[in-house]
Amino acid sequence: MTTSPIDRLNELPPLPRRTPKPRRTWRYLLVLVTLLLVANSILGERGLVALLQVNREHTQLRQAIVTLHEENDRLHRYAQALSFEPRFLENEARRELGMIKPGEQLFLIKTIPQASVTFATPTPTPSSDTAAN
Repeated sequence: MTTSPIDRLNELPPLPRRTPKPRRTWRYLLVLVTLLLVANSILGERGLVALLQVNREHTQLRQAIVTLHEENDRLHRYAQALSFEPRFLENEARRELGMIKPGEQLFLIKTIPQASVTFATPTPTPSSDTAAN
Protein backbone atom coordinates (compact mmCIF):
# COMPACT_ATOMS: atom_id res chain seq x y z
CA MET A 1 0.00 0.00 0.00
CA THR A 2 1.36 3.14 -1.02
CA THR A 3 0.61 6.21 0.77
CA SER A 4 0.48 9.49 -0.82
CA PRO A 5 2.13 12.55 0.66
CA ILE A 6 -1.29 14.02 1.16
CA ASP A 7 -2.26 11.20 3.45
CA ARG A 8 0.73 11.93 5.59
CA LEU A 9 -0.47 15.46 6.06
CA ASN A 10 -3.46 14.15 7.86
CA GLU A 11 -1.18 12.38 10.32
CA LEU A 12 0.68 15.54 11.28
CA PRO A 13 -0.52 17.50 14.28
CA PRO A 14 -2.70 20.44 13.36
CA LEU A 15 -1.01 23.75 12.82
CA PRO A 16 -1.44 26.21 15.66
CA ARG A 17 -4.01 28.75 14.75
CA ARG A 18 -3.49 32.36 15.48
CA THR A 19 -6.30 33.67 17.52
CA PRO A 20 -7.44 37.09 16.52
CA LYS A 21 -6.67 39.72 19.19
CA PRO A 22 -9.18 42.42 18.47
CA ARG A 23 -10.66 41.79 21.88
CA ARG A 24 -7.41 42.75 23.62
CA THR A 25 -7.05 45.81 21.42
CA TRP A 26 -10.52 46.93 22.43
CA ARG A 27 -9.66 46.43 26.08
CA TYR A 28 -6.50 48.54 25.76
CA LEU A 29 -8.43 51.19 23.89
CA LEU A 30 -11.16 51.18 26.55
CA VAL A 31 -8.56 51.52 29.36
CA LEU A 32 -6.85 54.36 27.50
CA VAL A 33 -10.10 56.24 26.95
CA THR A 34 -11.06 55.71 30.60
CA LEU A 35 -7.69 57.06 31.78
CA LEU A 36 -8.03 60.09 29.52
CA LEU A 37 -11.52 60.83 30.82
CA VAL A 38 -10.41 60.50 34.45
CA ALA A 39 -7.37 62.74 33.83
CA ASN A 40 -9.58 65.30 32.11
CA SER A 41 -12.08 65.25 34.97
CA ILE A 42 -9.26 65.96 37.43
CA LEU A 43 -6.92 68.23 35.48
CA GLY A 44 -9.12 69.62 32.71
CA GLU A 45 -10.34 73.19 32.47
CA ARG A 46 -13.55 72.17 34.20
CA GLY A 47 -11.98 69.49 36.34
CA LEU A 48 -11.47 69.05 40.05
CA VAL A 49 -8.39 71.28 40.26
CA ALA A 50 -10.18 74.09 38.43
CA LEU A 51 -13.19 73.68 40.71
CA LEU A 52 -11.02 74.04 43.82
CA GLN A 53 -9.38 77.16 42.36
CA VAL A 54 -12.78 78.69 41.55
CA ASN A 55 -14.01 77.94 45.07
CA ARG A 56 -10.94 79.67 46.52
CA GLU A 57 -11.49 82.73 44.33
CA HIS A 58 -15.18 82.74 45.24
CA THR A 59 -14.33 82.81 48.95
CA GLN A 60 -11.86 85.67 48.45
CA LEU A 61 -14.40 87.66 46.44
CA ARG A 62 -17.08 87.10 49.08
CA GLN A 63 -14.70 88.41 51.74
CA ALA A 64 -13.91 91.45 49.58
CA ILE A 65 -17.63 92.11 49.15
CA VAL A 66 -18.20 91.89 52.91
CA THR A 67 -15.31 94.32 53.51
CA LEU A 68 -16.69 96.74 50.92
CA HIS A 69 -20.17 96.56 52.48
CA GLU A 70 -18.69 97.38 55.90
CA GLU A 71 -16.76 100.31 54.42
CA ASN A 72 -19.89 101.50 52.63
CA ASP A 73 -21.90 101.38 55.87
CA ARG A 74 -19.19 103.29 57.71
CA LEU A 75 -19.08 106.00 55.04
CA HIS A 76 -22.88 106.19 55.01
CA ARG A 77 -22.95 106.74 58.80
CA TYR A 78 -20.20 109.37 58.42
CA ALA A 79 -22.21 111.22 55.74
CA GLN A 80 -25.35 111.14 57.91
CA ALA A 81 -23.40 112.47 60.88
CA LEU A 82 -22.08 115.33 58.75
CA SER A 83 -25.60 116.10 57.54
CA PHE A 84 -27.52 115.89 60.81
CA GLU A 85 -25.01 116.74 63.55
CA PRO A 86 -23.82 120.37 63.36
CA ARG A 87 -21.29 119.88 66.17
CA PHE A 88 -19.73 116.97 64.30
CA LEU A 89 -19.51 119.05 61.14
CA GLU A 90 -17.93 121.91 63.13
CA ASN A 91 -15.37 119.60 64.72
CA GLU A 92 -14.45 118.15 61.33
CA ALA A 93 -14.07 121.62 59.81
CA ARG A 94 -11.85 122.71 62.69
CA ARG A 95 -9.74 119.57 62.55
CA GLU A 96 -9.40 119.13 58.78
CA LEU A 97 -9.49 122.75 57.55
CA GLY A 98 -8.10 124.60 60.57
CA MET A 99 -11.19 126.84 60.77
CA ILE A 100 -11.98 128.98 63.82
CA LYS A 101 -15.12 130.75 65.02
CA PRO A 102 -15.44 134.51 64.69
CA GLY A 103 -13.92 136.15 67.74
CA GLU A 104 -11.61 133.23 68.55
CA GLN A 105 -7.89 133.73 68.47
CA LEU A 106 -5.41 131.23 67.12
CA PHE A 107 -2.21 130.70 69.03
CA LEU A 108 0.62 128.76 67.44
CA ILE A 109 3.01 127.36 70.00
CA LYS A 110 6.43 126.34 68.84
CA THR A 111 8.35 123.88 70.91
CA ILE A 112 12.12 123.97 71.00
CA PRO A 113 13.87 120.64 70.91
CA GLN A 114 15.61 119.81 74.18
CA ALA A 115 18.99 119.14 72.58
CA SER A 116 19.33 122.64 71.09
CA VAL A 117 18.67 124.46 74.39
CA THR A 118 21.88 125.15 76.28
CA PHE A 119 22.00 126.94 79.56
CA ALA A 120 25.02 129.10 80.24
CA THR A 121 26.38 128.62 83.74
CA PRO A 122 27.51 131.87 85.32
CA THR A 123 31.23 132.05 85.88
CA PRO A 124 32.28 133.41 89.27
CA THR A 125 33.80 136.85 89.00
CA PRO A 126 36.20 138.08 91.60
CA SER A 127 34.32 140.31 93.95
CA SER A 128 35.65 143.55 95.32
CA ASP A 129 36.13 142.07 98.78
CA THR A 130 38.46 139.37 97.61
CA ALA A 131 40.34 141.73 95.34
CA ALA A 132 41.03 144.14 98.20
CA ASN A 133 42.77 141.59 100.31
